Amino acid sequence: MSKIAGITAGLAMLASTALSNPYKEYEGTTLVVNFPAHPHYNAVMQILPEFTKETGIEVEVDQLPYLKMRERQTLELAQDEGDYDLIAYVVFSKADYVYADQLENLARYFMNPKLADPSYDADDLIDGYVYNIGFAGGNKGYLEGKTGSLFGVPYGSETSVLGYRKDIFEKHGLKVPETYDELLETACKIPELEPGMGGLSSRAASGHHASHAFLLHLAPLGGRVFDDNWNPIVNNEAGVKAANALKQIVDCGPEGASSFGFGEDIPNGDTAMFLDTTVVAGQINDPSKSKVVGKVGWAMHPMGTRRGSQTGGFGIGIPKNAENKEAAFLLMQWLTSKQGD
Repeated sequence: MSKIAGITAGLAMLASTALSNPYKEYEGTTLVVNFPAHPHYNAVMQILPEFTKETGIEVEVDQLPYLKMRERQTLELAQDEGDYDLIAYVVFSKADYVYADQLENLARYFMNPKLADPSYDADDLIDGYVYNIGFAGGNKGYLEGKTGSLFGVPYGSETSVLGYRKDIFEKHGLKVPETYDELLETACKIPELEPGMGGLSSRAASGHHASHAFLLHLAPLGGRVFDDNWNPIVNNEAGVKAANALKQIVDCGPEGASSFGFGEDIPNGDTAMFLDTTVVAGQINDPSKSKVVGKVGWAMHPMGTRRGSQTGGFGIGIPKNAENKEAAFLLMQWLTSKQGD
């Protein structure tokens, strides 16, 4: 046997030994993780006991509303020694955390034969979510590209979808909107056909929710916040069109629409359409939370000048100041595997 063949065989044996039980070294470890109070992560809470049973690694969860979670992380990640071993973060936090050197680059973990599961199927992850939620250092500094690296893995990813009341649409012979012109026309027609019912429910509360709603319309209507040279163009013709679209939606929406946050009103039956994240589908189909179970159909985000639905949600990453980084990676890998997810 040549020296190279011998070395290769030895490395393979070491990798095989390490992977026979990658959790053994970390049995008895307690991970502290920070997750949002969010339907996807509520479901995660149900499977964490299985992870502990399989690995011997305990998991304690600090679960917070996601905007409060961001506030807590801003303080926690700046400490020399942090309390969290694994965090979920909203997509808009990624660039801040990476630029401040607060998240681990995941390359060395996926390269480590002691930790990396060879059966982990990275191709099972959707490219758009991986790049938007997990990559930084590439195009425009915060996207994929030849200079980019992976700092998180998408988990609890979301896209936007149009929900519509099938019974109301059938009653009045309405066509499900395929374009923004059709969407806005239908949104303002419904209150005339169904007095007391809003046309379309949207986030609009001052701050994060209004910003989210505006950006939801900006991309499909042809707009951007910055051009390729980082000049602000949010107030160009497309930006004004997106703002006017949101105003029309709120004006033709249900009572109190200007103060709505996430997923409000359509479960109560007070609006005929919903345009936001797919996450609300579970809420709408939960009899304990919804009056419209079985009455809502789903369609693609309407077309503006282009097809531009939301590509966001949550990812999970390992803080630079975490105490148990390798065990945290094992949990991340388990959760985002085909089996875990």
